[in-house]
Amino acid sequence: MDMPSPFSSTTANAPATVTVRRGDTLVGLVKAHYKNQGVAVDERQAFRMALKLARGNGIADAARIMPGQTVRMDSLPAANELGEGENLAANMTPPPAGNPAASVTSPRLAAPTASQVLASRQAADPVFERTLSRAVERGFIPAADVDQVREKVGRMAREYGFDPDDFARVVLMESDGMNPSATNGRCHGIIQFCGGPGRGAASVGFGSNAQDIGKMSVVQQLDLVDRYFQDVGMPRSGTRVMSLDDLYLSVLTPAARSLRAADAPLPIPGTQARVLYEGGQQGAAITRRSITQGLLRYAQERLPAAASQITTQISQQISAVTDRALGGAAASTGTANAPSAGGSNWPPARQIVAANTLETP
Repeated sequence: MDMPSPFSSTTANAPATVTVRRGDTLVGLVKAHYKNQGVAVDERQAFRMALKLARGNGIADAARIMPGQTVRMDSLPAANELGEGENLAANMTPPPAGNPAASVTSPRLAAPTASQVLASRQAADPVFERTLSRAVERGFIPAADVDQVREKVGRMAREYGFDPDDFARVVLMESDGMNPSATNGRCHGIIQFCGGPGRGAASVGFGSNAQDIGKMSVVQQLDLVDRYFQDVGMPRSGTRVMSLDDLYLSVLTPAARSLRAADAPLPIPGTQARVLYEGGQQGAAITRRSITQGLLRYAQERLPAAASQITTQISQQISAVTDRALGGAAASTGTANAPSAGGSNWPPARQIVAANTLETP
């Protein structure tokens, strides 16, 4: 006798939900979700979609879901909306034996058009894709390099467990959105590698000539970003889904990551952009909460074309960081064991300080 499917919906058009059972993972739920629609997805895509599913449900740790927890699947693209960049398998499953009629209703998916692929990418990572387009428009990235940039950022996102949209928010703050020549005189490049001993440029071999980083292309600088992330001990994916504030602190001041409380003042040296302070007031504290709010709003202001797509992300991420200020992940998400305010689950690493671009008066 077949077990009943855990997926349910109130009407044909209602978003599906699934009740988590012992042994389930978000990756497994993603695969089952698309398999039920006759579409196979590979491991790489399933992991990517699992991160989106976690964000869509307010799940702080995509590697931790609890039996009995209800997960809404409406944050995932529909099977027929998966483009080349989203559905690497791109084949409908063969019809079950004894049901030849299924061959009519479950054909091989047609190859997506270029506009469908672009729409799929923009729906999946609206902030990153708009930032990428903006970088091309402003001459930061040659059009011929776009695919390489997308691949390198996507690989790092999978490896370290961060959201490509969050990476875009970081570089919008640091370099106006992947401007390889961005500099404040001491720090250079897309994440502002600073010169001097023990600074970000030194970790990638440019301690005494940090200015040379600004002469490199975005594609070349992304390789340095990867090396820097390794040097500051970025956790590997599977141990956690990295929050926006953790990603930015890894660039700004890695040592501050050990302070987990969302409202605790952080030891950030120097003068930072006004939006990073509590209440947007320089002289106030910089906290994880103010970093999250500042980066989200800063990106929204600079990407008005994507504003309608990212408004819900802003409310979700601000809620998540506020939950941490109250002592951990929200109980309604079914996730527990969030890092305590006094501890850290970051691996040991060199504590390199990389200062942010100073705000222009």
